[in-house]
Amino acid sequence: MAATSDKIVVVVYLLGSLALGIAASRWFRGKGAPGQDSEDDYFLAGRRVPGWMNGISYAATALNADVGPTYCGLAVVVGLPIAFFYLPRFALAWMIAALVFAVRWRQLGIRTGPEFYALRFGGQRTRIVRIYSSLFAVFVNMAPWIGAGLLGVHKIFGPAFGITDKATTLSIVLPVLLIYVWIGGFAGVVVTDIMQTAVIVLASVILCVAVLWEHGGPSSLATAIQAAHPDNAADILSTWPVPDHRVLGPLVVLAWLIVPTVGRGGSVDLEGQRLFSCKSDRDAALMNVWAVIGLFVMLALLTLPAMGLLVKHPDLYLAEPAEREKAYSLLLDEYLPSGLYGVALAALLASVMSTISSHLSYGSQTLVNDVVRQLIPDAKMIAPGSKGSVWVGRLLMLVILGLGIAVTYQADSLIGIAIVLAGMYGATATVYWGQWWWWRVNFWSWLTAMVGGPIIYVMLGGLTIGSWRIPGLLEYVPGWTAARGASESAAQGMDMMQAAIGMAITCMAWVLVTLLTKPEPMETLTEFYLRARPMGYWAPVRKQCLAEAAAGQIPRPGLLVDGLLIAVVGAVAVSSGVLAASVGFVGRWIEAAAFLTVAAALGYWFVHLFNRRMHRLGADDHGDDTAGSST
Repeated sequence: MAATSDKIVVVVYLLGSLALGIAASRWFRGKGAPGQDSEDDYFLAGRRVPGWMNGISYAATALNADVGPTYCGLAVVVGLPIAFFYLPRFALAWMIAALVFAVRWRQLGIRTGPEFYALRFGGQRTRIVRIYSSLFAVFVNMAPWIGAGLLGVHKIFGPAFGITDKATTLSIVLPVLLIYVWIGGFAGVVVTDIMQTAVIVLASVILCVAVLWEHGGPSSLATAIQAAHPDNAADILSTWPVPDHRVLGPLVVLAWLIVPTVGRGGSVDLEGQRLFSCKSDRDAALMNVWAVIGLFVMLALLTLPAMGLLVKHPDLYLAEPAEREKAYSLLLDEYLPSGLYGVALAALLASVMSTISSHLSYGSQTLVNDVVRQLIPDAKMIAPGSKGSVWVGRLLMLVILGLGIAVTYQADSLIGIAIVLAGMYGATATVYWGQWWWWRVNFWSWLTAMVGGPIIYVMLGGLTIGSWRIPGLLEYVPGWTAARGASESAAQGMDMMQAAIGMAITCMAWVLVTLLTKPEPMETLTEFYLRARPMGYWAPVRKQCLAEAAAGQIPRPGLLVDGLLIAVVGAVAVSSGVLAASVGFVGRWIEAAAFLTVAAALGYWFVHLFNRRMHRLGADDHGDDTAGSST
């Protein structure tokens, strides 16, 4: 239970967030000068945010409810290889977004991700695409994550403060959060995220020190784990994923690599708001780089202390999701004294408030720009750049928040929410790369993936409504049901395999539809090509642009492969740093030094490659991205 000093710390944090969020509106946003774009001012902080700040903000946003119950819950049933739960999900995906897509997105000069389709596809049907994309993001991504965040808060605050009902938890958190987002807009979100990140890092460092202190240091912690788990110590202390592990074996790690990575960067929502708000093209690319570094620092500091629980509570290693998600509460209760316990609770609030505030800010922006404005395009109240659009956005925040609260009351498992969202996103994701990299992708390709993908995902796994169950196609595959029935943890691993299978089938479906239908009109494609300068296979469109004497605006060939290779270098560099911290936490110093050497060498090389890449993309306004007619 939290002591009075802990409650004071939490109250001080909440009041500090409120004050900082309100003040932020003066730091980045304008002062109402004549002709100022109020919409950009409120939703994009006047497009003046540094890349590092947007990156740290996005990292804090990504943590959400995962920060405690989910990640620490997985750490106690996986052990040291827990790093391979988050490294595959984020490292390569975010580096690809940084090196291949970020600069191009910002150079488009748009406000939201769905606005991209007004350029990519022709005709009035682009309104349908924008409306569907926006609603899909709000209902399939934002509302569930808001609900998951609030559920995560309740899972910690319940035991800590003796709160039994979710309504009490919501009444503590939501008023503060809603006020600073309502007043400060996106600037309030970004600035408070920096403070929230500092709180998260501070709390996690304190927890790491407390665990190592109680167990006598890294080497003694490893010895204690070996004594508590004579049969499983090798798996718990392994550097790499363990074959046939019941929760996180190599195949599940591969699924977590493929599903969140494929398509990343080809479509944007929350990260788009940060890309478009950056003060320069280079800052837009740096946003994702800073994000992945910041995220991994926070996740490593968060999950490593859970090793201490495997000494005190050996039974947790075999716990199922509902039980293991209590691990973070145990960690705080047993290792932190009063006052410091309050810092950890404030860190939990920080992660969740960051996520929810970001979703509210971007969700309301895209509903205004890509739904309301498309349905009533002639309405003066919501004209682009108007103050009226800001007020409509504020009202729509309440709608999104209401949807998130509804999810909170329906959900019980945090990792379950993550898996379903990964599957729904993954089913559609391949077309996101296709629409940037292949000139033949058209409206029908998009429709097949965006509508057909989630349907395929549900058909594979089946559908349960109350007591009514429609079996999925995979249930007829020999061994599938038995594998899922082994345990709840095994079922979640198989659910990730379902997501990967759904992605592959959807990809084949939209590619087939693309080949059977006509491409977008050449006029639309050439306009898009000259403005977006996409990479990949655009040879017919490139040829048409050259024929029209537009060679000066055509990107050089080879930019895609170059960007992907640099992304791999960056991903391996940051992953090596995480593995160095992991093995160092249990006293394997030689191994830690080896990983650290790799991280430093590749990091140095990455900086050189990154600078060259920015020059080639024209991110510094003097690059050589375009090729003459001779190329």
